[in-house]
Order: sequence, then C-alpha cells, then structure tokens
Amino acid sequence: MNHIKYILINLVPIAIVMAIIFIASSQTSDQQDISPVLDTVTDENWVRVTAASILQLVNTGAETILMFMFTYPYAIIIMGAVLVLLALVTFFRVRKSRQSAAKKTLKTFVYLTLIIISIGAVFLAINSSTVIELARANFSLDQLRTLLQQVQFTYSGQEVSLATHGVDGLLEFVLRKSAHFTLFALLGFFVFLASIKLNGRYFRSFIIAMSIVIAYAALDEYRQTFIPSRSGMVADVILDAAGGLFGTGMAWLKTSISRRFS
Repeated sequence: MNHIKYILINLVPIAIVMAIIFIASSQTSDQQDISPVLDTVTDENWVRVTAASILQLVNTGAETILMFMFTYPYAIIIMGAVLVLLALVTFFRVRKSRQSAAKKTLKTFVYLTLIIISIGAVFLAINSSTVIELARANFSLDQLRTLLQQVQFTYSGQEVSLATHGVDGLLEFVLRKSAHFTLFALLGFFVFLASIKLNGRYFRSFIIAMSIVIAYAALDEYRQTFIPSRSGMVADVILDAAGGLFGTGMAWLKTSISRRFS
C-alpha cells in the first residue's frame, strides 16, 4: 500500500511533467505558434467586449443573490449560522486532535482563513458593481504597452525588446520562457520530494533533483536540434536549471516546515 501511495503521490507527477516537456519540445515552431491567440487577446475591442460580457454575467449573478436575500432573509441567517458553526466545529476539532500545539494553531489558521475568504468572496460578488466600475475606468492596453517599452535585455546573444519583437512577439517570448521556468521548477520540486521520501537527507535530495533537472534540460535542448525549425540553446538550459533550482528550493522549504511542525 505504501509503495502504491509513493508511486501515485511522488512518481506520477514527475512522469506527467516530463511528458509535458517531451511533447512540447517535440513540436515544430508552427505547431507552437500562439500568435493568432495573442492577436485576439491584444485586440482591445475584443478584450473590452469579452470583459463586458463577463462583467454582465457577474452583475446578473449578484442581482440574483440580492433578490434571494431580500426574498428569503431567514435562509441567509441560517446560512450565516451554518458558516459560523462550521468555523467553530473546525476550530475545536483541530484543537482536540493529538498534534503539537504549533501544528494545531497552523491548521486552525488555515481552515479559518479559507472560510473567511469564502465569505468575503460572497460579499464581493454581491458588491461587484463597484469593482466593475473601477475595472472599466482603469483598464487599458496602453498601460501594457507602456510597461513593455521598459523591457529590454539580451537573451542568447540577441536583444529582446518591444522594438525588436513587437507587442505580440514580446508577449510570446515571455510566455514561452515562463513555461520553461515553470515546468522545470515543478520537475525539481517533485523530484526533491520523491528523493527525500526515500533517503531523508536534504543535501543529497537537492543534488539528485538538480542533476535530473539539468540532465533532462540538456537532453530536451539536444532533441530540439533534430526537429525542423527548432534549435537547442544553452541559454534555455540555464533558464531551465534556474527553474529547477527555484522548485527544489521550494520543496526543501516545504519539507523543512512540515518536519518542524510534525
């Protein structure tokens, strides 16, 4: 049973992340072209029409909730009482469990925070008209263009800026490199957790995780040299390694906190 749990919780996520990276790196540039989507997303008229439709839907939902509140006030009181009761039951259940005081306090804080956030989300939906007007008054793609004008750096010997890539090209570059960083951060995160589950040592797990991340990143870039319209770059390996370092660091921190409160 423990082996099955280890496979499902620790090894399956690693396999999924590796599969996603493998599939993405196997695609040609045309298959990965997201410029049509960016053309639509960066079309201000399309954005405003879509935002107006969403906000209208939110308004309708808020009006329905308000109508329900005025029509069935006792139901709202009962719902509020249930939420308060749920908070109290959660609090006392955690307090009475056989766990350390610090862990009880932490769990109580998390549970109560989730409940408070849920209640706040309801009130935010009810008072959405103020949020809607604020969004309508301040939303503008000109602010995005102004922000992108400040982006200028060199990546793999080439300048990356609004002047060289344009709005769509710069956004596409940022999205692709962010995907690189995120996927290898997840890979490092899950490999570290799987490794430390077996050997229990932080530094050894760190070395194992980073070795796998760097090796897989290098292999991924090497494979791309055989794919039409793709090319492997050392800069991408460095970026992937940085993502793996971040993910491994987060896993190390998570494990340290969990052991401290256990």
